[in-house]
Amino acid sequence: MKKKNNLFAGKVALVTGAAQGIGKAIAKALAREGASVVIADIQESAGEATARGICNAGLSARFVKTDLRRESDIEKVVSFASDSFGRLDILINNARPKLRQLPFAESMEEWDLAMEVFLKAPALTAKYALPLLAKSKSGCIVNIASVNAFFVASHQPASYHAAKAGLLQLTRYLAFEFGEYNIRVNAVCPGLVDINDKGKPLTADPVNKSVADIVVPLKRAASPEEIAELVLFLCTDAAAYITGQTLTLDGGETLGDHFHVARKAFNAGRGSKR
Repeated sequence: MKKKNNLFAGKVALVTGAAQGIGKAIAKALAREGASVVIADIQESAGEATARGICNAGLSARFVKTDLRRESDIEKVVSFASDSFGRLDILINNARPKLRQLPFAESMEEWDLAMEVFLKAPALTAKYALPLLAKSKSGCIVNIASVNAFFVASHQPASYHAAKAGLLQLTRYLAFEFGEYNIRVNAVCPGLVDINDKGKPLTADPVNKSVADIVVPLKRAASPEEIAELVLFLCTDAAAYITGQTLTLDGGETLGDHFHVARKAFNAGRGSKR
């Protein structure tokens, strides 16, 4: 993990849910480009390992155990960034709780958990980060949403879909209100990402690989690093006039209609190339 262009030299970034997965890739990418990164996650051992790995590469990262369901923890981690580094320039809201894949009625048990972490926590991090981001003069917030926010329904529970949809509207609202402080707020909506809940490649399973080949026009899932690269772009001066926008990163997954995709799958099962 070597430094590239020092795009964020002297800047400080806070990334929630950065102990693993997409958040970890984002934290590493920001650090690689010179940012001092604060990793906020409820997973203590994984979070410390991520921060240690970044520091061992000669870069800057600190871990703060954070329960995003607690407003006091959110206030604490934002204050930590300020107290430790003297500023905050970039906020990445990425954290996600582990939700059980349950039918609609049963999934109501975890409704509050989804709403608190996916939607309320990003609002609260923005609230506490606002004074610091405004002082930065070029503050940036990126919210990690999902194609499930507006394109498709999936195996994820209803609360996931609803909270991610709310996150997009929160993104637009914050961009509208924070613009006067030169703070930009955007959202990234990944589609199929090649990582599972255990941090292993999703398409290591041959069935998942075959499905990705059929449903994604680019015939593969995105890597966490590809999501991170888009996030980095949105935080750079090259994106200085982009705010309130939702960028989809899905390899074309949401372009196909269900009939066409199902027909491809059926024909693939029969060994047909039609």
